Amino acid sequence: MEGGKIRTNDKTIMEKKMRKIILLFAAFLSLPAFGQSEEDTLAIKKATLNYIEGWATGNVERIKESVSPELSKRRVASAGDLVFVQDMSQSLLCAAALSNAKGVRMQDLTPGKDLAPEIKILDIDGTNASVKTWNAKYGFFDYIHLSKAGGRWMIINVLWDMNSKK
Repeated sequence: MEGGKIRTNDKTIMEKKMRKIILLFAAFLSLPAFGQSEEDTLAIKKATLNYIEGWATGNVERIKESVSPELSKRRVASAGDLVFVQDMSQSLLCAAALSNAKGVRMQDLTPGKDLAPEIKILDIDGTNASVKTWNAKYGFFDYIHLSKAGGRWMIINVLWDMNSKK
């Protein structure tokens, strides 16, 4: 640079350096974040299926494999003007599952069809994940939070309600 003016050669060098920085930054952004492996994706789906299918079939072992003993499963409900939160722990979930072993006591909205929940992983960030499930057979959905500790994905929180979509 002479007298406050950029020479063409200096400008070209600066442009090349900026391009390299931008390309390196773009390459960095395209790398998967820590914890976002195919193995984690499969483990999250497995934990989610253990929760749903364990509940529907009365398989308490599947629930305990994938649901934290500290589970907080909630639904906001109302009766007239009263709004309240229904809360369920892992032990209550297991008790509900045991009663389902003889047949789910909810209306079957797809008689003759298997339980086929839809599972969508909304986000994985390191050792935490958010998932949404839809269950057409019994008409409800879950927003599920999972956390990975000791190499295992466990369901920590569930917010659920009845499906609004038909």
